[in-house]
Amino acid sequence: TGTLTENKMSVVELYTDTKSIQVTSDGKFIDQEQDINPYNWDQLLKLIHVSVLCNESEVHTKSDGEYVVKGSATENALIYLAISAGVDVIQLKENYPCCRTNHRSENQNFMSTVHTMKHRDTASPNSEDGDPQTLPLVAATTEIGSLQPLAIKKKRRGRPSSSRHVEQMLVAIKGSPSEVLEMSTQQIKNGELVPLTEADRQAIENENEVMAGKGLRILGAAYTHINAAQTNGNVQHNVIWLGLIGMADPIRNGVKDLMAVFHQAGINTVMITGDQSPTAYAIGKELNLSRGEQLEILDSTDLNNLDPELMKGLCDRVNVFARVSPANKLQIVQALQGAGKVVSMTGDGINDAPALKVADVGIAMGHTGTDAAREVADIVLENDNLETMIIAVSHGRTIYNNIRKSVHFLLSTNMSEIMVMLIATAAGIGHPLTAMQLLWLNLVTDIFPGLALALEPPEPDVLSQPPRNPEERIIKTSDLQRIIFESATISASSLAAYGYGISRYGIGAQASTLGFMSLTIAQLLHTLSC
Repeated sequence: TGTLTENKMSVVELYTDTKSIQVTSDGKFIDQEQDINPYNWDQLLKLIHVSVLCNESEVHTKSDGEYVVKGSATENALIYLAISAGVDVIQLKENYPCCRTNHRSENQNFMSTVHTMKHRDTASPNSEDGDPQTLPLVAATTEIGSLQPLAIKKKRRGRPSSSRHVEQMLVAIKGSPSEVLEMSTQQIKNGELVPLTEADRQAIENENEVMAGKGLRILGAAYTHINAAQTNGNVQHNVIWLGLIGMADPIRNGVKDLMAVFHQAGINTVMITGDQSPTAYAIGKELNLSRGEQLEILDSTDLNNLDPELMKGLCDRVNVFARVSPANKLQIVQALQGAGKVVSMTGDGINDAPALKVADVGIAMGHTGTDAAREVADIVLENDNLETMIIAVSHGRTIYNNIRKSVHFLLSTNMSEIMVMLIATAAGIGHPLTAMQLLWLNLVTDIFPGLALALEPPEPDVLSQPPRNPEERIIKTSDLQRIIFESATISASSLAAYGYGISRYGIGAQASTLGFMSLTIAQLLHTLSC
């Protein structure tokens, strides 16, 4: 999807504690048309903090205090969200240094980071019986740089408090909303930790569908604590749900029109994305990938269970593949090829390399693409602009057409010369062309018009024609028939002029000149018809 969009993510909507918060372009948080301060809403603040901690973007400050953020578009958007909320992200990362990162994988569509905690709560001064009822997750105060630990009260379970100190580490999680929600068992409501009920899960899933239907990319966020001994931080259950983060990535200018040009040129467009089905559907619908018909979308989680023959038929009709893993990309390309399609695949990541290698034409992004993707690709787009692709298609078709024009011209004109000499010799009327005249025809009259045809600009309808069959011959049977007809016509005109010269001047230089000039003019005029 990143090749179709501007790849400039921005957080526009948050959902936490059953409330939907809009984030404006100037960094304001709006709840039911009222500005809210994140520092007055613990759940919202924790959601922002977790999105900063579970993040690999590099953050620096200039001498004037301005932030410099380097990283992926998605993670940069989360950092800018925190900055707009007034969080000192550098201080936050320093107070909770990351000691381990578990990246997304084919079987785990979420990322988690493990953090040691320099600032820890031991007990809340207002808690009953001095019980250390704390889940140490920081909350920045409105005063930048002053970060204080925030205690969250758990519902009391009637157990005596323990005075034994256990070193704990914070695990921040973000990723696929469905997977993060599946391993969540608790949530924060009104500052208290409560169980996550089935009704709560359904409400979150419904909101996820609504947000994704707007074309937003959705992340789920959660956190938990582990003992210091569990340094792998690979948490799969009992985490605390925080909320949903909806990010907008505008469609690139001109991409919708570009899709229409692809379709006009007879090229089918198929979107392969890791986004959720509703998000992918909304983007595919906006781009009109289905050419005005019903948009067919397939969740790639079903691909592994499909029979290969059935998969070929399905892939031939599907416009959008959602929630795609790296292995699925290769499957999809091979299925399309198995259905008789010529497949061009675009990609930029190392996970795209197998599909780029297998595709008939692998196209890598030169600016944002990885070295691995560029290495295996057949073509590299230096400016990462899809419009370059349709320009390349136009030039490719033009080059092929011009080669056909030049070959057609050279065959028909040379055949006409052969016919003139053969017929005149067989009829015993002398030689219409001298050796010098034949040499002139081959060096001048053939070469320069042939070069002009080879360098001809694109035809106006070059992108309105369907793609050619790769098995098609460069000179077809119909072309040979036309070449023979054109050669015979040119030969007849030249022989007619030569015959007139013989009748008036007799066999000699004058008759030969008439035949030569007639043949030369006919060949030059034939350039126009080619």
